[in-house]
Amino acid sequence: MTAHGWGERFCRLLGVRREEAGAALAGFAFIYCLFTGYFMLRPLRETMGVTAGGDRLQWLFSAAFVVMLLAAPLFGEASARVPRVRLVDWVYGFFALDMLVFAGLFAIAPDNVWSARVFFVWLSVFNLFVVSVTWSLMADVFRTEQAKRLFAFIATGASVGGLSGPLFGGLLQPAGLMVLAALLLGLTLLASDI
Repeated sequence: MTAHGWGERFCRLLGVRREEAGAALAGFAFIYCLFTGYFMLRPLRETMGVTAGGDRLQWLFSAAFVVMLLAAPLFGEASARVPRVRLVDWVYGFFALDMLVFAGLFAIAPDNVWSARVFFVWLSVFNLFVVSVTWSLMADVFRTEQAKRLFAFIATGASVGGLSGPLFGGLLQPAGLMVLAALLLGLTLLASDI
């Protein structure tokens, strides 16, 4: 059987129409890159939480809550004024730059308690923002009828990323993890343009 034949069979199995295949694969790749990067960093966040003082975890989660309370109205204002696709670029670009800053901090002072605390709070906020922005974008890209058929396949990217992220995470030091996560976040921006 030819590659085209396998592709047709795969699309039929998933309920993907030929004209939707590119968008569905791009959605899968988008979610995969996002969740791979996040799940690479999540064990690092837990380590940083312990480095920051395991007895202070409740304060770190409280700080994340306060930051979300402050950032949510700003994000809401931006959402009302900026087209969703451009907003995704801005939000993901902002977080990718943050990752590069953390890479520098972790390379220069790997045991700095304040860097660990800020990173812990930052990743908690990152998780909430990027997931909501991602699914808002997907809801804009796909019609309701398409979403019912395609979102299960697209969401599979999160599961696969959740499995592969920790595997990649064990290969690098914190600064390298941050750079790789920033690159994966950059790849999501490429996938969003497809």
